[in-house]
Order: sequence, then C-alpha cells, then structure tokens
Amino acid sequence: MQPRTPGRLGVDVLLGKLGDEQKGVFFRKNQMIFSQGDRSDSIFYIQKGSVKLTLISRQGKEAVIAILGAGSFFGDSAFASDRPPRPHHAVALMDVRVMRINPNAMLRLIHQDEGVCDAIISSLVSLKTDIIGSYADNLLYFAQQRLARLLLKMGRSDEDPEIGRVPKLRQQDLANMIGVSRQRVNLLLKALKKAGPLIDDSGFRKD
Repeated sequence: MQPRTPGRLGVDVLLGKLGDEQKGVFFRKNQMIFSQGDRSDSIFYIQKGSVKLTLISRQGKEAVIAILGAGSFFGDSAFASDRPPRPHHAVALMDVRVMRINPNAMLRLIHQDEGVCDAIISSLVSLKTDIIGSYADNLLYFAQQRLARLLLKMGRSDEDPEIGRVPKLRQQDLANMIGVSRQRVNLLLKALKKAGPLIDDSGFRKD
C-alpha cells in the first residue's frame, strides 16, 4: 500500500516535532515575506491565507509565477547546500499565518518521518508542475484562453477543502499571471462574461 500524504492538520502535528526550530509568523495583506535576492535561510509552510510568488524585471515589470494556499510549502531554495539567493519575491495576498522553519531541522525531519517527506515532496512537486504549466500556457494559448484556464484552475482550488478559498485577485494580478496589460484583462473578462460559463475538458464548470 502506498503511504498517504497527511492532510493539513496532520502536517501541522508532524511539524510540531520541530519544536523551537519552527516559529509561527503573521504577515498582513500585501506584506513582503521575502524579497528576490534575500538569503535563503528558511522554509515556509502556509497555515492560513494565500501567498503569491513574483518576479520583477529591472524595468519594474512584475510576473506572478504562482499563487499558493494553505497547506503549501515554499522557499525551497533553502534546501540547497549553498543557500543561493531567493529567486523570486513572496508576498501575502491576504492576512497570512506561516510557519518559518529552519531548513536543516526540516531536512532531518524529512529523513526521519515518512509523512513529512511525503507532504513536502507532494507540495513542492505540485508547485513546480503549476509553474511549468503556466509557462506552457503562455506558449501554447492565446490571451483569452490563458485567462479562461487560469479562472477555471482558481475555481477548482476554491472547491478543495485542503486548499481553502483563494482570494479574489486584482485585474493587475491576473494580467501579471498571463502576460498582458490590466486593460487587456478587463476587456477579456467582459468577453468571457458575455460568452457564458467556463467549462474545461474534465467538465468542470465555473459560473
């Protein structure tokens, strides 16, 4: 029988084994959790709220690469032996509570506890899959299709009790996620609303 990845409550219990090596931290909406270029000195686990991971170019243009909900780990660059600089920003999309974890302690727990190992690998693989999927969408689909797929994905997340409701994103955030201007997103949203409910290949419907 394959081991079952523990749910959020189970992960909270497992991470409690870290004792003083983890600390609960609260961030207000729009507060920076860490910045691109910061030292990778901690792993983060979202207990409540949502976080966006972004890249900002030298010209100041922002690209949103992922939206993470409760039960997600992020900051995995801290697992690297050379502790490279953070490759992106992490920003609270709403009031957020995270566990800030010593990466060395987390690695020891991963080696000792199969449940923790399953949970963190599952979370990080899901994150990488989402990021790769977003890049593929930007290459394969037109802007209206990219927006529709993003809205459907967010709708599926809302239905998952393990993730919790994702906050309503600003049009600028949607624009940064699909690589167009905010004005373009505004027009696309109006066109999608006029076209009717979104339905994906699996039959999921978002009104």
